[in-house]
Amino acid sequence: MSFQEDLVAQFRKPDGGMGQLAGWIMAHRRSNRRRNERTLELLDLQRHEHVLEIGYGPGFAIKLASEAVTHGKVFGLDHSPTMFHQAQRRNAGSIAAGRVELLVGDILDPPIQLPHFDKIFSVNVVQFWPTPEATFAALKDVLKPGGCIATTFMPRVGAEKPGQARAHARRIGRVLDELGFEHEVHWLSADKSPAVCVLGRH
Repeated sequence: MSFQEDLVAQFRKPDGGMGQLAGWIMAHRRSNRRRNERTLELLDLQRHEHVLEIGYGPGFAIKLASEAVTHGKVFGLDHSPTMFHQAQRRNAGSIAAGRVELLVGDILDPPIQLPHFDKIFSVNVVQFWPTPEATFAALKDVLKPGGCIATTFMPRVGAEKPGQARAHARRIGRVLDELGFEHEVHWLSADKSPAVCVLGRH
């Protein structure tokens, strides 16, 4: 496996030195930061809400969310211990203040009994879920009535990226519809590597 292939593979579950590098890229690449910012803008976080991020990576979006949710709490769930340590350092102040809680695990088998959330979001992790239907159902179980789920996706590899993005948006929309959500699609960028966010309102 080449260096580039090894690095790309790390975005699924960062680990070790290469995982540290993948986390650095996620936290500092301008386009990635903008996708996280736009996702949170669409969610319109309120100061008293409880919020969950699935796949928090280096904790960049967790930090942004905690700056908006000043009187609520932000939880993060990620399956990478390497990313847990990066995100923990980036959010040390908010964790100490009790406004952020980071967990290592999977929503299908969470490490603690999760509370219910006003809003849930993920950025570029849906493509790694082996059974999106089960994952979205588990997210619905911890979502408050009237809550919202934001799922952002940008194709990283392969040809015809706009087609990949449209296909993912349709698939996410179908799953949300089957679970009783109303959904809407927002295009965050429309270049050769488009990003799309699907909002599901319960």
